[in-house]
Amino acid sequence: MLEKTIKKLQNWYDGADKRMLFAISLCMLILSSGFLYYNMGRERGSKQEGEWFLKGMTLRGGNQLTVNIPRDEDVDARELELYFDKRGIESEIRVSTSPTERRLVVRTGPETTEQDMIDLLEEKGFEIVDYSFNRVDPSLAEGFWQQSRLALIAAFIFMGIVVFFVFRDVIPFVAIIYAVSVDMIAVLAIMQLFEIPLTLASFAGLLLVIGYSVDSDVVLVTRVMKRRKGSISHRTFSAMKTTMAMMVTTLSALVVLYITTTAQALREVAVVLIIALIIDFISTWFGNASIIRWWVER
Repeated sequence: MLEKTIKKLQNWYDGADKRMLFAISLCMLILSSGFLYYNMGRERGSKQEGEWFLKGMTLRGGNQLTVNIPRDEDVDARELELYFDKRGIESEIRVSTSPTERRLVVRTGPETTEQDMIDLLEEKGFEIVDYSFNRVDPSLAEGFWQQSRLALIAAFIFMGIVVFFVFRDVIPFVAIIYAVSVDMIAVLAIMQLFEIPLTLASFAGLLLVIGYSVDSDVVLVTRVMKRRKGSISHRTFSAMKTTMAMMVTTLSALVVLYITTTAQALREVAVVLIIALIIDFISTWFGNASIIRWWVER
């Protein structure tokens, strides 16, 4: 059954128009870029406005109160945000659930004190006993933001240099850079669509996205351009099966990590990589593969 399914998939992929496959990847890039541009000016209530990305507390500063709550307690995060807004406090509130505990996470600006946050929650009937409080100074957060951007740009540049040095050919270099760019932009767009903020942890996830994307692209380019055994179509699909196995195993581990961990930083890294794995399949096998197949068959 599995072999028949794989054979049908291979036959479809072999017969598909390379221009149409590439167009799917290109449309994803255009739509993602357009959403990020739209996101910069849209109204987001108490969230930031006029920015490409929604930043977390570690990149814009503020306070975070994390309260352990009973698993059966009914919590409406949106209602709590409106309640804080009525008291003149901009907030981001969510409920984090894991197999072992349930937490209410409240984030506010740096002008709000720990006691202010506790008092408002107690007014809403929460019993504040087991909790933690963190504060990040805005100037420190701005430093984190600048360093994170520098690290991301540097990683992208050095990745491009290594790829060009290895293949010494413009077309594979352009194809890989294109695929990685699609991954990065699409992941960022989806994060903003679901209001997943950029934090130091999710930035680490984006750096890992570059590495994973290059891995799958290098497997494709090496298998198609360096090998001579088999047809171009056979070599392409062979590389696809290898990277699909990599994707499924990695995706399984990340889903388990996201479900079981109580560490917010690990959850943020996991969700970024889960999104990236799905996006990378499209950018590599619809976009990059179409370019490489065209270049080898020309």
